[in-house]
Amino acid sequence: MRYFIVFSFIIFLLTGCNATAPKLEQKVVIPSPVSLANHALFKLQPVPSEQEIFSLPEAEQIKFLEKYNSSISQGKRADTFIADYLEKSVSNFTYDGKTFTATEAFNQQHGNCISLAVLTQAYANLAGVETSFREVSTYPIFKKEQDLVLVSSHFNTKLFAPKIETESQETDRSWIQILRAGTVVDYFPQQNTFYVGNAKYPRLISKFYANLAAEALLKENFDLSYSLANEAFKFTPHNPELINLFAILHRRAGDTDTAKKLFEFALEHKLVSSNLIASYRYLADQLVDIALADRLETELEKAAKTPFDYLQLAIKATNGKQFYKAKKILNKIIEQHPYLPEPHFELAKVYYMQNHHDLAKTALEEAIKMSDSQEKTGMYEAKLKSLELTL
Repeated sequence: MRYFIVFSFIIFLLTGCNATAPKLEQKVVIPSPVSLANHALFKLQPVPSEQEIFSLPEAEQIKFLEKYNSSISQGKRADTFIADYLEKSVSNFTYDGKTFTATEAFNQQHGNCISLAVLTQAYANLAGVETSFREVSTYPIFKKEQDLVLVSSHFNTKLFAPKIETESQETDRSWIQILRAGTVVDYFPQQNTFYVGNAKYPRLISKFYANLAAEALLKENFDLSYSLANEAFKFTPHNPELINLFAILHRRAGDTDTAKKLFEFALEHKLVSSNLIASYRYLADQLVDIALADRLETELEKAAKTPFDYLQLAIKATNGKQFYKAKKILNKIIEQHPYLPEPHFELAKVYYMQNHHDLAKTALEEAIKMSDSQEKTGMYEAKLKSLELTL
């Protein structure tokens, strides 16, 4: 449920001897996407403040700090105490995809990985413990509603151990601390995950607001979605997924011109993701802009990074009856990541649509063999039984 990670890094600084000082490159300042928004289209609604997100009930704060201070006085490390405390206090916590504040997550004992990251951060705040986050990609668990795809993202939290100042570091501040111990808290570990990047505290807050903004958008509460997205932009002003959500919000509210401006802004400044380009591609189809759609098709393939991005390309090719292209992509994924069940399952679909039922059966059997959950296994076995009735 948790584990330690120790990591190191080395920075090499190379300088040359030049007769003249090098010219300093001017840093390009990217404006905020919020400046492109049609603010008159929406009305601001009240949303949780940063303080409210990480606030815990007073009684729980007192209980935690009493146990924390007692353990620290006995020599226990702060990061390991918080991890142990969380493990006991959320032992009955259940996953349900909801994004909650720390108080809501604590009281209701359920939520998603962002809810637990928020709860962990709340305890870290009380103890004054530094944190960082790790974001990974998983097979998309999503709700698809026209042009909106809500993809699951997975966060885990690293609670840093206290910094250790050595005598040499005290006398020579040029030393870089290359080792930093800590405890990683991950209550929903999944097997088939792929590293996306490290994240800091602002990213967590932004993700909290963005999740709620997406939920409000699905319910067509455009004013609330706009208000939450506005808050998210304050913490990650150039997040591609957030720009994507903002553009979709404008399109659904009836302003396709602003939606297109936001998408073009993202492409111009290279703030892109597979989701953003796919959403823009959807808009291009709606606008019957064939040239734009073709351009975005190329961009979509260039933006793919994880095996799940390529899987979406294969699914799109299958839906367009581009079977050769779909099989080429799926076989490449299987070659590089043979333990993933989803490419085998999608390959079975392609074979079935081509009336190659024996090959479809083999692919389904491979999907079952690689399945990492009862839910997937049940679905794959049901498809296999259905297929066997046709053989």
